[in-house]
Amino acid sequence: MGAVVSVEALVKVYGDKGRVGPISLSMQSGEVYGLVGPNGSGKTTTLRAILGLLKPTAGKVSVFGLDPFNEPEKVNQLVGYSAEIPVFPSFFTARKLLELTCRIKGTSSVKDEVSRILDLTGLVNHADRKIGNFSKGMIQRLSIGQALVGDPDLLVLDEPMLGVDPVGRAHIREVLQHLRRRGKTILFSSHELYEVERLADRVGMVYLGRTMLEGTLEHLLSRNGLRQAVHVVVKKQAGMELVSAIRRIEGVKEVQADGTGLTIELDGVNDPRDKIAETVVGSGYGLVEMKTSGPSLEQVFIKMVRNDTAG
Repeated sequence: MGAVVSVEALVKVYGDKGRVGPISLSMQSGEVYGLVGPNGSGKTTTLRAILGLLKPTAGKVSVFGLDPFNEPEKVNQLVGYSAEIPVFPSFFTARKLLELTCRIKGTSSVKDEVSRILDLTGLVNHADRKIGNFSKGMIQRLSIGQALVGDPDLLVLDEPMLGVDPVGRAHIREVLQHLRRRGKTILFSSHELYEVERLADRVGMVYLGRTMLEGTLEHLLSRNGLRQAVHVVVKKQAGMELVSAIRRIEGVKEVQADGTGLTIELDGVNDPRDKIAETVVGSGYGLVEMKTSGPSLEQVFIKMVRNDTAG
């Protein structure tokens, strides 16, 4: 099968307001794809082009093999969309909004579809409250629910966690993880890299209006030379003899000591953690704690920005 979404060298010129592009990305069926970058980097422009809401100045966009700008009706039947800042009539209830959306989309059983979405989004007990009384998290869940009307094959979410409190974020994650288990394809944009790490299978990074990196998290980390680290706490101040002994272990790239703590960078090829623990205990220092931390998407992004600035 071809890509569900393909964006090839997308460019959008906004006159005196500048331009976005070139941006390229591709998504396969069943993937959760995180489009990341700071505000103003081109994320929303890319999503709007995918949805057929703007015509690219240059480049090519296809969704399920269709041109979203020239074939919007066909694409709309396959795609659900949640905007960055959803705006709903404050006097509507969640139920009324979903019923109206079902009728617009031509859903056959409105009552059953509304019940399904209210249950999935956790809004059953708030179905008949006016939206004007909803919290930010509830509005975002309702927006995702509206996008799910008709059970679309592709879900496009623009900043779904924006301004949502921790409880609301947890509920939105549950919804997206449920959709992932059902094999849905999800494209979401975010500048919150922690959320992307938790949800995405693949990541596309945009900066200053162009694609900088794309791939799985594992690929992005390895490509940028970022490695896993082991943090060790011992009972007494770590001396140079301990540091030197750990450095000689296969799989260790570097060791830094600070009092009773050691930070040990691994080479990413071998797993020396058992040998590290054995060396610490055998050297008479006493092992208090040992934990492993992996490199983060934030580190990749910062390194990317620094390299771009320097270059």
